[in-house]
Amino acid sequence: MPTVSIVMPVYNEVPAQGDNSLLVRVQALVQLLRQGDELLLVDGGSTDHSWPVLQTLAKHSQVNALQCGKGRAQQMNAGAEKARGDVFLFLHADTVLTPLAWQAFLSSLKACLWGRFNVQIEGKSAWLPVVAWFMNHRSRLTKIGTGDQALFVSCSLFKRVGGFPNQPLMEDIELCRRLKQAAPREFVAVASPVTTSGRRWDVNGAWATIVLMWRFRFLYWRGVSADELARLYADTRHKLPVTVAVFAKYPEAGRVKTRLMPVLGAEQCAAFARYLLLSTLDKLQGVNVVLWTDGGSTEQWTRLLDGRAIQRHIQPEGHLGVRMQTAVEAHLIDSELVVLLGPDAVGFSVADLHELQVAARQGGLAFVPAHDGGYVAVACNRLVPEIFSSAIQWGTAAVAEQTRDALQQRGLQAVWLPPQLDIDEPDDLELAIRSGCVPADWPLRYAMAD
Repeated sequence: MPTVSIVMPVYNEVPAQGDNSLLVRVQALVQLLRQGDELLLVDGGSTDHSWPVLQTLAKHSQVNALQCGKGRAQQMNAGAEKARGDVFLFLHADTVLTPLAWQAFLSSLKACLWGRFNVQIEGKSAWLPVVAWFMNHRSRLTKIGTGDQALFVSCSLFKRVGGFPNQPLMEDIELCRRLKQAAPREFVAVASPVTTSGRRWDVNGAWATIVLMWRFRFLYWRGVSADELARLYADTRHKLPVTVAVFAKYPEAGRVKTRLMPVLGAEQCAAFARYLLLSTLDKLQGVNVVLWTDGGSTEQWTRLLDGRAIQRHIQPEGHLGVRMQTAVEAHLIDSELVVLLGPDAVGFSVADLHELQVAARQGGLAFVPAHDGGYVAVACNRLVPEIFSSAIQWGTAAVAEQTRDALQQRGLQAVWLPPQLDIDEPDDLELAIRSGCVPADWPLRYAMAD
């Protein structure tokens, strides 16, 4: 039988050290290889931990890891140039080739062929099975496949059409056009599906992604260049990785941390609120932070922030859920992820923020609950109105439980990280000082100048 070279382009697939998701997927793929088959992992200059992982995988005798410039077309061509198989199978890093799909593919192999697999999209949107159905039937009729469908082509035919065109977008569409013209009768559609990630549909919304993809395909069909489409695509994705929205009242005596008044008094409560806010902002230096404020004049906030270059919005009227939902809606316009944080989460660190971001990017929603029954932080990549509902008893010990119930009724999952301390009661303050989350000399920190 013809031998197969699987070519996988990789770019920033291992965001954190110890993230084994790519490692596990590739190791499962290696188990499918027969004698004479090979896997080529082509890194496009990743800035995360991808390359060390690929080098580890390349210790296997049937795996080769190489680097080239960024760009799927360039990476796949670089892999094909080194490949020794009779047939090339181009597999995206977030696409899983199941044993069933592999066996179905092997049974279709012949000396000269090209084609694609059916695809199954994994994600949270209920529209994803519909999207996959249309993708599979459209490509069966048109013989135009996409990279998500794991394109394959014999070595001889790939070289005859010149490989992937050197363009930044639509390289899969253009390759299929050339193959369709060169060998229309050799097209094979493997019915057993590969499984690909639906993260772009989940993050950007199913309908928005569908409309965007069809718009780009139409423009390309009308003759718009791939370079121009790449520029337009970059514009649609020009979002900040994360925005942290910090909610705070102006630290005015008698209005903040009132439950601590029996031990601190009104003025010291205001001083403590000032300490909590400014220490939180300083802890998040280098992070895109937006401050959502309640009370205080512009002059008062300018003096309090003391030169810190932080964008400020005024919280709208309404319960806490309304105010948080407003922030999420505002920041999702220009951010891929929004984190809502209160300044009294004294144990929350930059490392916790990173863990929360990773969890939210994988699951869509992630929470850091509080020991008192609420939560100190939430991260989301889309708006889920139910978790901001007036049905939730804001400010009570039932917030986290009611949020879980709201998610369950909606059929949604969320990641709940280990609980942390927030400071509302005198016992909380004592515990925070004893555990080192709050320094004993906090009254001397951030003292207001006379």
